[in-house]
Amino acid sequence: MAAIKLMQKRNDIKVFDRIILLGACLLGLLLPVPAGAAPDARTVRVGVYDNPPIVSAPAHAPPEGISIDILKWVAEREGWRLVYVADGFDQLLGRLDRGEIDLIAAMGYSEERARRVQFSQQSLLGNWGMLFRHAGASIESVPDLKGKRVALMRGGTHTQALIELAERFDAAFTPVYVDNFPQVLEAIVERRADAGAVNRVFAALHAHYPDLVATPIVYNPVYVHYAAPKHADPAVLAALDRHLAQLKADPRSAYYESLRRWLEAAPDGRTPRWLQWTLAGIAFVLALAVMFVAFLRRQVRHQTGELQRRAELLHAEIREREAAQQHLKKIAYTDSLTGLSNREGFNATLARVLDDIKGTPARLALLFIDVDRLKNVNDSLGHGAGDQLLKEVAGRLQSVLRSHDHLSRFGGDEFVVIVGDIEKNTDAELVATRLLHSLAEPFHVGPTQIYSTASIGIALYPDDADAGDTLLKHADTAMYQAKALGGNRYLFYRAEQTARVVERLTLDTRLHQALDRNEFVLHYQPIVDLRRRTLVGVEALVRWNDPERGLVMPNAFIPVAEDTGLIVPLGEWVLRTGCAQLKAWQDQGRATGMRLAVNVSTRQFDGQRLVRSVEQALGHTGLAAGCLELEITENVMLVMNEDVRASLDVLREIGVQLSLDDFGTGYSSLSYLRQLPFHALKIDRSFVSRIPGEANDIQMVTTILALAKGLGMETVAEGIETRAQFDFLGQHGCEFGQGYWISQPLTAEALAQLFDQPLQLGEKA
Repeated sequence: MAAIKLMQKRNDIKVFDRIILLGACLLGLLLPVPAGAAPDARTVRVGVYDNPPIVSAPAHAPPEGISIDILKWVAEREGWRLVYVADGFDQLLGRLDRGEIDLIAAMGYSEERARRVQFSQQSLLGNWGMLFRHAGASIESVPDLKGKRVALMRGGTHTQALIELAERFDAAFTPVYVDNFPQVLEAIVERRADAGAVNRVFAALHAHYPDLVATPIVYNPVYVHYAAPKHADPAVLAALDRHLAQLKADPRSAYYESLRRWLEAAPDGRTPRWLQWTLAGIAFVLALAVMFVAFLRRQVRHQTGELQRRAELLHAEIREREAAQQHLKKIAYTDSLTGLSNREGFNATLARVLDDIKGTPARLALLFIDVDRLKNVNDSLGHGAGDQLLKEVAGRLQSVLRSHDHLSRFGGDEFVVIVGDIEKNTDAELVATRLLHSLAEPFHVGPTQIYSTASIGIALYPDDADAGDTLLKHADTAMYQAKALGGNRYLFYRAEQTARVVERLTLDTRLHQALDRNEFVLHYQPIVDLRRRTLVGVEALVRWNDPERGLVMPNAFIPVAEDTGLIVPLGEWVLRTGCAQLKAWQDQGRATGMRLAVNVSTRQFDGQRLVRSVEQALGHTGLAAGCLELEITENVMLVMNEDVRASLDVLREIGVQLSLDDFGTGYSSLSYLRQLPFHALKIDRSFVSRIPGEANDIQMVTTILALAKGLGMETVAEGIETRAQFDFLGQHGCEFGQGYWISQPLTAEALAQLFDQPLQLGEKA
């Protein structure tokens, strides 16, 4: 309770100011509108709640905080009239859905929330969750939370994230829900909870009380934005984004002034009001002591001693506040994982550097770096291993830069380097080359060796842009082009790259719409027994029936679906649709004994999702598990972990057939082939296309056939396009095959006709 009383005592200092402010507000309501006021100003209803210092809604006083400062600044320039609606966060979210308010002043971004509301593109600041405990609780890591009582803010961004994090560590705890962050700290201090979660900005200002201990648990980095209803007029958010982008570009703007005001202990050049009153009281007492020195000598000595003690306390508190101010500056602009500048720190540095060289002949380069395949590390070894890899990557990148180059962690697996003193393009190339070479040696994460590469995009000032945000966008665009070419390289920005990125973003949007509008269709390519020349199965191949472009082949959209994660719902659609079609043929008395082959992406192995998808598809359609064959590429070896291995074992146990697709082109190892439950190998079309003419490919194909036979596996050849390939494969022991010489992929209606007539083989266009 001592900590809570201390907080209350500090809050009481502001009461006098708030009474004056409240009186001024009431007087403003009673006075007539001035002649210069705009009676038709747009009214913007703003939801506010207690999440200091970002936003707070104190009783009997106007809202305040960083978010409110920016809103007022924008409203003054846009001619808005702001009306504040104070409520709990969950209640405000409901009001936003019902259109009762136009904005929520601050909301942490998440994909789930983005499906429900519109977020501003510009963030106010970054934030993450921190866990505190009382001195008697032993909590140093996530597993220690098991069975503990943990105070959480209802509806908070970090609340569900901590619950899910604890579940992954089998560390379920008892939530103690409260309405705001001050109540979280109160619950810990009063021992109603063993620990509690708050965000790092609030913690830096308020979590400095006796019996309150910070744990090493830091999680769930998020960015705080303004939020509007999903289908609201975008003009309000667009205005906020426009002004906020301008404010962020100027380190002397109202945005940074607000950050200093709320994140620093005492704003520069301003003495806290309580300190003024205290010093005035001291001066009064000293003057009184002088006046009565002849009569109150003993009392003067006593008062002098008391004043000295208070002065020492004041000096100590000022020193403590100065230290807190420096600490706040550090955490506001520093990435907690790597110790580098974070996104906000980078933006401030770039703005300062560009301001310094503006109007001079100086040039600089901006290098945008993306660490390739970090998701594979997180999926296979866990996020702890991914974090360790990022720290080592940051160390290596920093080690090869010059002292005046500036490295920042922009977020996730992205880094940015500001390279000064650029005379010619080759200077930037040398830096990029050193960065790539620094990552060439393997990283050691625990007992595991990891090879990691990077994709780097380079934009030059002032050649490519003279504004910081445009320069960053161009470097990002060049990075994506480098990544699309396979990664582990650098590319300079070219204007035509922007058109390709826009085209890719448009394609991403169209693919999401296509899935919602049921524009995808399945074609089926026959698989035959090479010796008996009989139809034994079909492979389901997805096509996009685009209303604008017609039938689009998978190589034009599958890579984008893989990058964006859309491949997961698309793959599940293919699985359900293909199983339903084969079962329909079987119910008609056709396709007896045939099996359906469906391609599976490695991204579908996340958790047990693939197993659940297969079980649901078989359960809903009634198709027997033995009729389904999943084709898995060799890339699965890159994400092989216990979850993936367990998924494969479960699928094989329920009767699903598993084949290793595109064998010989990826990352297979003989040890995996012996241990994993594959029943067939699919020979990649790149080997089949050059037989029987090329000796090396003949040797490769015969070796794969011999290997499969030795392991007791079937073989399926892809891409058979000639009679010579068909005969060679059959003569050398390949059991099954598919390709245009047998049949091109067919619609379900066209394929059904093959069931009623003998199979015709021959070269087809």
